[in-house]
Amino acid sequence: MPIEQMAIQAFRPVLITRNTCRICGSHSLTPVVSLGDQFIGGVLASEDGSALIKRKVPLDLVRCDPSQDENACGLVQMRHSVPPKVLYHRYYYESGINQSMIDNLTGITQLVEETVKLKAKDIVLDIGCNDGTLLSSYQTQGLRHIGIDPSDVALKARAKGFEVVNDFFSARAFKSIHATEKARVVTSISMFYDLENPHAFVQDIADVLATDGIWILEQSYLPAMLDINSFDTICHEHLEYYSLAVLERLFGDHGLEVIDVHLNDVNGGSFRLVVANAGQVKPSAEAAARVQELRIREFEMALDSDAPYAVFRNNIERIRTDLGAFLRKAKAEGKLVHGYGASTKGSTTLQYCNVTPDLVPAIADRNPVKWGKYTIGTQIKIISEEESRAAKPDYYLVLPWHFMPEFLTRETEFLARGGKFVVPMPQVHLVG
Repeated sequence: MPIEQMAIQAFRPVLITRNTCRICGSHSLTPVVSLGDQFIGGVLASEDGSALIKRKVPLDLVRCDPSQDENACGLVQMRHSVPPKVLYHRYYYESGINQSMIDNLTGITQLVEETVKLKAKDIVLDIGCNDGTLLSSYQTQGLRHIGIDPSDVALKARAKGFEVVNDFFSARAFKSIHATEKARVVTSISMFYDLENPHAFVQDIADVLATDGIWILEQSYLPAMLDINSFDTICHEHLEYYSLAVLERLFGDHGLEVIDVHLNDVNGGSFRLVVANAGQVKPSAEAAARVQELRIREFEMALDSDAPYAVFRNNIERIRTDLGAFLRKAKAEGKLVHGYGASTKGSTTLQYCNVTPDLVPAIADRNPVKWGKYTIGTQIKIISEEESRAAKPDYYLVLPWHFMPEFLTRETEFLARGGKFVVPMPQVHLVG
């Protein structure tokens, strides 16, 4: 289904079970891991504990298996698809809430401005613009900033003065406001893995990208997820779990190529790709070497076999066992444990590990929109950081654990009085 049709079709309340690969169409899909049936992680229950969406949905990963089909591409993907209008009807995540994310998005625009020489009136397009934090960070004066995002949070970007299309991205959506011009830069951060039809999206990128333009995308990196056991990366929004090899095959089908790649710790391990029209933007020697090094590293990991996924399954089962044992022991000793950060990732952790309010009675969060609400499925109340600190918890169970450096700086008083952070990945351990 073309992605532009997805944006305008009538809503169909149907859970889709995929029997083919979203990239190559292979029917050879092998199970990777199941986290069970879970409530949708981005949804919060209201003050009375009720939730708008009460249906549980399987959280199962499968992989396109080259050992069964020689033409299979190796993509790891979500087995089921939730209708987008269910997933994004109310979206709580805001880029500008967390300083670590602000710094990361600023780093992306710095990379853009180092890679291409921007000038006034160039179009910079951010797909999945969220609250406009990335668009705000460009230093070049006189740019035309465009955001495309289907969520209600995108209205905050519009309020900052940016041109925003509150819809799913498509070439048609872009051309509705710039019919004849093309984008010098396209960015799509932490959203490319949310696509039911990646081919349609990439073709639309190729259609709106200037000949000498670049597309920078960043998303979680499958090998990093496996290395650090970050099963919390798995959620209903994220339909694909990418390696470089799979993306190079996909991009090549649409006349695009990867000219640079950078690994980072964002969201528990991500990779940032610079993509251009094939043969139009010459990569530096250093950039070409980074791409080749990652190709070799992925081959060495044997991602085309079950071996790395079997290790991952065993490791996350141990995390579930160890976390449950720690929380029960803390309760038996009369210790108070609060959660820290009511994130979508945290919802996956809480549900998979069966964390209940008798073990963790509250979660501290700095976003006031979430205060007084409850985590879906586990019914843990979300409170302000100030209210949580006043309760003097002995431990904070860190849910968005990849922001730990910032949390250590923010909670110096908690640590000074003997408090400790409980960090679930890559294995359950204490910090402080």
